[in-house]
Amino acid sequence: MNIAKFSEIFDGLRQAYGTFKIESKSSSGKTQGKATVVRGERTKEHWEHHLSGQQSIGIIPINENNECRWGCIDIDQYNFDHKALIDKIQAAKLPLVVCRSKSGGAHVFLFTDAFIPAKDMQNVLTQLCAGLGYGGSEIFPKQISLNLERGDVGNFLNMPYFDHEDGLRYAFNLDGTAATFDEFLALVEENVQTYEQSLSLVIEQDATLPIQDGPPCLQTLCKEGIGEGARNNGLFNIGVYLRKAYPDTWETEILTHNMNFIHPPLPLGEVNTVAKQIERKDYAYKCKDAPINAYCNPELCKTRKFGIDGAVSGVQIANLRKYNSVPPVWFLDVQGQPLELGTNDLMNQSDFQRACVEQLNFFPRTMQKAQWEQRINALLNEMSDTEGHVIEVSQDVSVNGQFQDHLEEFCTGHQAADDKEQILLKRPWTDESADFTYFRLKDLEAHLVKANFKTYKTHQIAQRLRDINGEATQLRIQSKVVRLWKIPAHEQLTSRITTPKFSADEEIPF
Repeated sequence: MNIAKFSEIFDGLRQAYGTFKIESKSSSGKTQGKATVVRGERTKEHWEHHLSGQQSIGIIPINENNECRWGCIDIDQYNFDHKALIDKIQAAKLPLVVCRSKSGGAHVFLFTDAFIPAKDMQNVLTQLCAGLGYGGSEIFPKQISLNLERGDVGNFLNMPYFDHEDGLRYAFNLDGTAATFDEFLALVEENVQTYEQSLSLVIEQDATLPIQDGPPCLQTLCKEGIGEGARNNGLFNIGVYLRKAYPDTWETEILTHNMNFIHPPLPLGEVNTVAKQIERKDYAYKCKDAPINAYCNPELCKTRKFGIDGAVSGVQIANLRKYNSVPPVWFLDVQGQPLELGTNDLMNQSDFQRACVEQLNFFPRTMQKAQWEQRINALLNEMSDTEGHVIEVSQDVSVNGQFQDHLEEFCTGHQAADDKEQILLKRPWTDESADFTYFRLKDLEAHLVKANFKTYKTHQIAQRLRDINGEATQLRIQSKVVRLWKIPAHEQLTSRITTPKFSADEEIPF
């Protein structure tokens, strides 16, 4: 079993990886559990545990240089017909490898022989996704850049071949049979692309397609023909395009398009009903509704003269993720760039705009309060439903963990007092007989400010001290009663440094 080759294929961010512990399975077949990001490099042992079924791991495809050498379309459907997808991929002559996801959907991979810009990988897969009829599916990499300095490591994807001998996360051969581990390595080798080859997979607008300069979803649907069950919605969206492209003759054009692209065509009465709906208001495309949602490619659509415009789409915000610290830290991709937010920034549009200006040098326009709240609610719902978007963090990266580190540094560092009188010199004093450390609250606050920790206000600091069995007290120092806090003393770590000795004939190195 070539573990080294497998790990090389799925190389990505080196400083973190994901794990997923399955806790239950819903009636729809979707597995539910807790996704966790582990800060640290993955090792050969991690891959061995994954392939043997001991602990699943996930890889963040975008690396420290905002590049990746693999990407994935995550089709989150259950009871999925993988063979039909493989046939469609083969008909389009696309170099994609299909794997079964842990919940029964499909992970459609594109592999390159070297790292390429994450933005290019994302753009290619977004267009292929829409062209295959699975628009709206998640694309990995989810980010085109990472803000590693602020702690954001992006989103990971669970790897195939967990429990490689008996598991269900296998790749498919062209005939729809399950590929062995070695067959998967061969599939990757057969389909791996150079950077130039991957860029050539982007689907350009065909001058022979209908709906010229319009949404790519409508172009694809009209080329294939819109059938039963989708005719009314399909014609409605065609009508929105026609009203933009042919403002003077759209009512005549809709009749022609009904005859040419709706199969069978709608009766004249229904066409008139659709036309009256469009006439009442300057309607937008129903991008989230069938049939066009399956072929949606918003980024390409925005480039079209009669595609979705800024007045409808607004600023592009996506991929809300939550780091479950106390308080939580949020990251949101704005125009493809990661933005760090506090909870107030997420709840208040003006605070969100300020964060955009400070971090991204970009000022999004103001929208109505109800519309803003609707967008944030949609992002929160999507985040809750999407695996890996709520990320558990270790204690040391939480705000309280940082506070405790600063507190220990304050109590045990070089500024610690030798006796209680030195408390007046802004130093903490540890009474070793009672095993308590005493200090003035204002001195601790000064230390926190010096350490650039300004998250907690005075009352919050006091509560954190109570949480570790601290309490307010008084001591008489130099005939003066001083108000102090006392907390259980931290363990004192001592280390012995041995001074090197040199013989008379050795030269001292400094």
